[in-house]
Amino acid sequence: MMGVDFDLPKEVLSVLPTDPFEQLDLARRITSMAITLRVAKLEADEKKLMQKVAERDKVIYELKERLSETEHNLQDAMGRLTTALDEQTKLTNERNVLMSTVKKLNRDVAKLEAFKRTLMQSLQEDEDGGTESGNRVKDADTSGSGQDDIQDAQRNRTLSLTPTLTPKLSPIGSPKDLSASVTPLQLSAPGSPRRLSAIEPRFASLPASHTITAPSSPPIPGRTPKVDGKEFFRQARNRLSYEQFSAFLANIKELNAHRQTREETLRKAGDIFGADNKDLYLAFEGLLSRHLPS
Repeated sequence: MMGVDFDLPKEVLSVLPTDPFEQLDLARRITSMAITLRVAKLEADEKKLMQKVAERDKVIYELKERLSETEHNLQDAMGRLTTALDEQTKLTNERNVLMSTVKKLNRDVAKLEAFKRTLMQSLQEDEDGGTESGNRVKDADTSGSGQDDIQDAQRNRTLSLTPTLTPKLSPIGSPKDLSASVTPLQLSAPGSPRRLSAIEPRFASLPASHTITAPSSPPIPGRTPKVDGKEFFRQARNRLSYEQFSAFLANIKELNAHRQTREETLRKAGDIFGADNKDLYLAFEGLLSRHLPS
């Protein structure tokens, strides 16, 4: 090597050829081998990196798919939320309307309850008054019948007839007023315009000549059953439904206002009473005949 030091180990120098061209050829082959190994290593690294890039691209694609699905779900959720809010607003409005209706119905029910209490109280007062008057009439009939029995007994003893005592009936025209001590019936409730005395004052309090025994009383021979105004309205209220009774009062109101004739009033009353309440119709017809002759 002509004394030149190339900083190579002695082992390498000992195996190197002495010919410079051979040394250059060996150096070329060693360089080529080194480059080939380096390139192979770089290619392997590149392949690994490309594989990682592909995996990352796959992850990115999956994330994009999930993002798209999430956005779609978000849009659906927003649509459902909007629909739910609209439905909630609608239900709130309906609830407010129903609450207003319920309040109105509660007020109507309260008025009807007050009307019912007033009506029942008035009917009870009339029944109590009618019972007291009936007791007085019964006492009067009993005393009159006793006097008649005494007179019959004396007459039988004088004429030597059979000893059987036959009680005499009181004259047909004898006064038996069951409504003389009863105050006129007025049915009114807070907030209700219905007032029987205002609708038909003719029927509220009638003279004694127009009174009769109640339907439950035994018939009296020689007398035609009649009913006074208060008794008639009490029976009508007990036997008719609320709608029928209201229609009947409206019918009387039309008659009082001279918006319909007596015949029209009777025809409507017959339709309201029906076949089951024929006696009420006849009693009403009798009242109209006595107070509104055709």
